Amino acid sequence: MAAAQSYIDPTKLNTFGGLNNVADPMRAGWEFQSVADNVNGTDSNGMELREGYQAFLSTTNVTGSYSTTDYSRMFIVDNGSLKRVHADGTALTLYSGLSGTPHWTEMNDVVYLSCGTAKLQIELDNEVREWGVPIPADPAVTATTGNLFGGLYQVCLTYTDSHGREGGPSVPIEITLLDASGITVSSIPQVAGYISNLYVTDMDGTVFYRADMPTGVTAHTLTWPASGRELTLGGVDPPPVNGEYLAVFRSSIYMSEYMPAADQTIVWFSLPLGYHLFNMSADYFLVPGEVTQLHGSETALVVTTQTRVYLYDGAKLAQAAEYGTVSGQHADLGADGRIYFWTKRGLCRAAPFENLTEARISIAPGGQAGGTIMERNGYRKYVAVIRSGGDAFNNR
Repeated sequence: MAAAQSYIDPTKLNTFGGLNNVADPMRAGWEFQSVADNVNGTDSNGMELREGYQAFLSTTNVTGSYSTTDYSRMFIVDNGSLKRVHADGTALTLYSGLSGTPHWTEMNDVVYLSCGTAKLQIELDNEVREWGVPIPADPAVTATTGNLFGGLYQVCLTYTDSHGREGGPSVPIEITLLDASGITVSSIPQVAGYISNLYVTDMDGTVFYRADMPTGVTAHTLTWPASGRELTLGGVDPPPVNGEYLAVFRSSIYMSEYMPAADQTIVWFSLPLGYHLFNMSADYFLVPGEVTQLHGSETALVVTTQTRVYLYDGAKLAQAAEYGTVSGQHADLGADGRIYFWTKRGLCRAAPFENLTEARISIAPGGQAGGTIMERNGYRKYVAVIRSGGDAFNNR
């Protein structure tokens, strides 16, 4: 009897099943590749040689980059300078003197940048301005003659910037008056680009009303009760100066701030549609460990640390995976409305949470990563750029 012959089904050689470096190559099947360098898998189950690359922009030290969601604008931070990159490879410097790691997000065509202590926003016309409106220093308050009744009054200041955005108030200063008195407010700070506003309560009141005060003065005397609009921005602050990662979720901007001593991260969020205003006494939640990625969709905010993946629904934080992500900006929103992001066990998406590659692919996750969804030549693909480091979880 003749010995049995091994047989390869030729029909399966025409179908590429994808990359699989987890299973034994001798048992995985002929349709799988255990190594696939410099090739792209296609939607017709084939392989093609990937495109090459060439130099596009001359730089010295790019520490971060961002492309807007409509792909119409690209920004980089190069050697401490924020630059707008044009399609021909030229770059326009918009702002200088930055330090630290850049983090970006976008809302209503405005790009928000956190880079060290700098908190900036980039407008459609390339104007770069401060993201927040500062809180004025406390003025001096003294009693004088006037037409106010005796009682307890409170005084505070705010700034309004050149675009009409008003910031939070200074700490209210109390003053007790006798009948037929007035209030002199002096040492009113004047800062270029901002208008100072004066607010005063009624006698023994708690509601602040804007007082009619000339622009640019450093002292003003109030002899009648203030009758302007009510102050509605009590207790708010500009964006946290030490904030890092950024994301938009449900009409607010979220920002992480790591506290090494406690090994916890505070995730702050702005007022809805008031992206320059943060109520830092109430609007935040805590995350164990150091946050390494934030990204929002319609249904959830993905919050990752070095060791965990969490989903935040606006009310509670729920753990989705017992592994985390490396640092970097690698989350992107897909056409399906789900967030795709690089983790220490490959590519994942949410919500709901799902690991897309763990069963077949295991590679070193890198010490830092950048990632985005790209559309080119009829394909839509997630591309991760990884700085070497870390250990593969389950490869052979």
